[in-house]
Amino acid sequence: MPEETPRRPGRPRRGTAPASTEEILAAALRAFAAQGFHGVSIRDLNRVLGVSHNVLHQRFGSKEGVWYAAVDWGFGNVVALVAESDVHDADPGARLRTMIRTFVGFSARNPDLGAIMSNEARQPSERLDHLLEHFVRPMLDAFTPAFTELVDAGKLDHVPLPTLYYLITTGGAAPYTNEGMTRRLFGDAPFTQKEIDRHADAVSRLLAGDL
Repeated sequence: MPEETPRRPGRPRRGTAPASTEEILAAALRAFAAQGFHGVSIRDLNRVLGVSHNVLHQRFGSKEGVWYAAVDWGFGNVVALVAESDVHDADPGARLRTMIRTFVGFSARNPDLGAIMSNEARQPSERLDHLLEHFVRPMLDAFTPAFTELVDAGKLDHVPLPTLYYLITTGGAAPYTNEGMTRRLFGDAPFTQKEIDRHADAVSRLLAGDL
C-alpha cells in the first residue's frame, strides 16, 4: 500500500454541526501561520469556519484570546512529548537523539507551529514573551542536560547552546515549515512517514554525534 502523508485537521463543513473548539483552534493556527497575527481578523475566522461573530467572542473574548488559546493548544503537547522522551537512565547521546527525533516528528505533523514561532520571533511582544515562557525555555531546558553531559564527557564538541537549539528547532523543522519550497524541490516524498522518520533520524545523529 502507498505511504500516507500525515493528516492535518480539515476545515469544518458549512451547514453541518457548529464548529468544535478543536476545529476553531486548528483553523486559527493555519490562519495565524499563513498571515501573521495582524493579518488575521475575527471576520476571516468566521468566514473560514462558517460561524457567527458571537461564537468566537463568547468562547475566547477577542482575537488575542483566540491566538493564545490556539498556540497553547498547538504547542501544548510538544514540550511534554520531548520531556517524556528523555529516559534519564539511558546514555546521554541516546537521550538527546530520542528528544530530537520526537521534536522533528512533531514538527512534521504540525508545520503551522514553526511558522507562527518564526512570525512572532521577529520582534518583542507579549505574544513572544508567552511563547518563550511556556514553550521555548521549557524546550531548551529539556535538551540542555543531555547535551551538557555529552560535552563534559568529550563525546560532543562544545558548540554554543543557541547553535544546537536553532539547528534542532529551526533546521530540523525546516522541510515542513517551508512546505511549498520542499514540495517544489523534492516532490511529495519528504512528507511520507518513512522519509519523515529518516529525516528525524539523520538530524538526531548529526547533532548528537552518532554518525
